[in-house]
Amino acid sequence: MKFAEAFSILVAVVGPPKILLAFLVDTQGADSRTRWRVALTSTAIALGVGLFVVAAGRVLLTLFHINSGALTLASGVILFVHALDLVLGRKQEPTHDETGGTHELATSYYANPVALAYLFLLAEESTVPSTLILGGAFVAVVALDLASIAVLGILLRWVKMTYAWVLVRVLGVLLAALGVDLILQGLAALRFIELEVS
Repeated sequence: MKFAEAFSILVAVVGPPKILLAFLVDTQGADSRTRWRVALTSTAIALGVGLFVVAAGRVLLTLFHINSGALTLASGVILFVHALDLVLGRKQEPTHDETGGTHELATSYYANPVALAYLFLLAEESTVPSTLILGGAFVAVVALDLASIAVLGILLRWVKMTYAWVLVRVLGVLLAALGVDLILQGLAALRFIELEVS
């Protein structure tokens, strides 16, 4: 596994576009100190969970007898349900978030099912050197997210939340489509259906 390959995959599933939008929505109305607390706490959670999956992913999949097809299918179903919540404006969690946005940002975006599934799948196929490369790529992406949040903090005074909510709906539609695609890939990997290669 090459660093550029792992980095590009992780940017696609847990990169700045998703994190910035989530951060903007989850910290609306918060002061600068609260925004930094949410950003740093979420980043720490992301690093802990991600590096744990990178290091122990293969062992966990073997221990629970989970194959890649089942993992892909499960991540697709979870992502599709989450995307519906975004599109329809529903929240699965209570309205009052005692963490001030940290829980939502960390669990829905940093530790989103697609990101974790890719980390598990990449870890399953990794050797020791490639595991180190994967871990380094994940740290680099999270660092890029944190830097992007810092830049967003400077621009927040010019950003209107109406625009952010429109972007949330658009992102939800795209994530729903990705969820359906993952479901189909999982079913194909489990040999329930056959997909035509275009």
